[in-house]
Amino acid sequence: MRSTWTLSLTAALLMAGCGAEPPSEAPPAQESLATAEAPLDADLAPYFDAIPTFTGNYRVVGTLTPPTWSWGQIELLEGKQRFRTEYYNPRTLKLRAYDTFQSSDYPLKTYFGSLNQQLVDGFNLYYANSCATSATGAACPTPGPTRPEARFVLLHKGRATAARTCNVNLTPTLLVHGAIQDANVWLFPNGNNGSGGTYGGAAQLTGMVQDLEAKGRCVYAVTFGSFHGDNFNHAIHVANAVQRIKALHPSVARVDVVAWSKGVLAVDPWLENAATWGGFSTTRFFERLAKEQASQVPAYDDSVRVYVPLSGPHKGIDLNFRHPIHTLTIASTASNAPVGRGPMPWTYFSAFQCVTFGYDVPWFKNPYAESVCAGSGGTWPDYFRRIYLSNITGLSSTGTPVSSTTLQTLNTNQGLSASSFKFDDYNMSLFGAVNDSGKYVTAYPGQLQAAYDLRGTYPIPDRSASSWDSIDPDENRYFPWMDTKLIYNPLNPWIAAGYMQSSDHRVCRTTAFDPVGSPCFAFHAYNTNMNREAYDSLNYGKYRIMDGLGMAAAMEMGGKFITRLAEHGVDSRLPSLYVLYGTTGGSQPFETDGMTSTTSALRSDGVLFETSIAAMTQLTQGWTTTKKTADAKQEGMAYDHLSMGITPAVWNKISAHFVSRD
Repeated sequence: MRSTWTLSLTAALLMAGCGAEPPSEAPPAQESLATAEAPLDADLAPYFDAIPTFTGNYRVVGTLTPPTWSWGQIELLEGKQRFRTEYYNPRTLKLRAYDTFQSSDYPLKTYFGSLNQQLVDGFNLYYANSCATSATGAACPTPGPTRPEARFVLLHKGRATAARTCNVNLTPTLLVHGAIQDANVWLFPNGNNGSGGTYGGAAQLTGMVQDLEAKGRCVYAVTFGSFHGDNFNHAIHVANAVQRIKALHPSVARVDVVAWSKGVLAVDPWLENAATWGGFSTTRFFERLAKEQASQVPAYDDSVRVYVPLSGPHKGIDLNFRHPIHTLTIASTASNAPVGRGPMPWTYFSAFQCVTFGYDVPWFKNPYAESVCAGSGGTWPDYFRRIYLSNITGLSSTGTPVSSTTLQTLNTNQGLSASSFKFDDYNMSLFGAVNDSGKYVTAYPGQLQAAYDLRGTYPIPDRSASSWDSIDPDENRYFPWMDTKLIYNPLNPWIAAGYMQSSDHRVCRTTAFDPVGSPCFAFHAYNTNMNREAYDSLNYGKYRIMDGLGMAAAMEMGGKFITRLAEHGVDSRLPSLYVLYGTTGGSQPFETDGMTSTTSALRSDGVLFETSIAAMTQLTQGWTTTKKTADAKQEGMAYDHLSMGITPAVWNKISAHFVSRD
């Protein structure tokens, strides 16, 4: 499983003139189609933060000056709008320097620790809590600098931008990061140890910030409190950040915006005037919630000159629904390791999938079986114990989450000791859980919103032929691992101890989409009694390998965000749209579905499907043919998803387009 770890770690790291400065506290007025003070329905009110009392749409809480090798300045902005509360688990919180993952093989703290600490220090401008720099590493409270409230966002300034040595009369640029990223990916895509060293000895030290500043442009970037946070919240922050940048550049009318990956879902709703969206259900809980959220996104005010979406999921994503290996990898890694900081579409899974074999021994620590998989599934008696990641069993007649017991009870009933259970550690399903107070909480609201079933365009393929073993991420890692553990029989090596119910791997790959209609089962000779659902003719027990709520529930719990996004184009006042996307998958693509043969071209950038990232037609709905011809452009580049934001050739394309619009 070493190759899985290395590849996923790399992916997560990459999903990684002059003049006097104007006053900092004078944001211009913005139109609003809804007021934050409007009363909420009683059942929705607990899901929104309190509204601050200052005047205006945002305020600058304070500023931070990082070390001279880093950003020029970081501002903490606080929004006045009504924000949906964002919940955190250990996989989504901001990491302090000493929280950053570190091992002899992966010295991430060395290269990313200081950069992570700067983010925590930035949010701590509001909280002023000593936990941010505590030498003991004591956990910060909730809310706090590692788990900031949704109304806060960091606005970073490049060094030349903060010093006002860039050309303040040119259109400035705002960079918007994606999931498992923060603004630092635009500055040091491969990290910086404070002395110019890069992680893994990578050749590329600096990022798009320095590139644009070297060409005279002023450059800003945002860091959201949660990189898996709510996309409506993030859209509000983008609107506020653009207004702040315009206040710093009174001589310019507009701002250029570049968004990467999930970052486009923070820009699209604002440019599409989300507050005007209609068709929301008046009875279903999550749609009512989404309607209230959409109403808080400021009306687009013609303040963007060029919008450049880089390989963004405009049509959604179903990557982890399709590929069990990705979900297993998340469940098997430490919470602060980048690879583990993603969403899981399962609500429980059988422990035998964990990357352990045999009894735990104190002199060997398996680096690929951390988190809820630590010490799990290594021996027959533990194979089919369920590890629960959510206690939600479905949605009620009004669309509210239903649970019959607590997440702790579900896991302790499976044999986990109560002392080993922590709600935040286990609540890492995409669907979230109902906590002990009866409140629904999820650390992945933005990922629920991004979920969309793309099987109609890219069906789950049959990859049973051995020719796919070195290409498909499931065929070369996930299914061989399960087959190996199930077949293993030390009592009689000539007889398989177990087997998968279906040799057609499409069944188990479809389970996350439709757990009722496509359940994934295994049979085994060792009958644990617990969780057994039937027997075969040889008296082997039948066990469900994983379960979930399914894609339809995910889309509803996301407020049908992608469905509504696809129904609207960006505001036709936008002077220029330049859609850039990747056309190759890198050395080991995460997404290979869509290939019709082992030699055919990918239909993705290795993470997102082409129909989602090459979305100019969707984005230009409502534009005249003349305007589309003059102001909309789409271009594929021979880079993978994880390279599109960090490659000089891509930056040069963007810069050239900016110049063409100057």
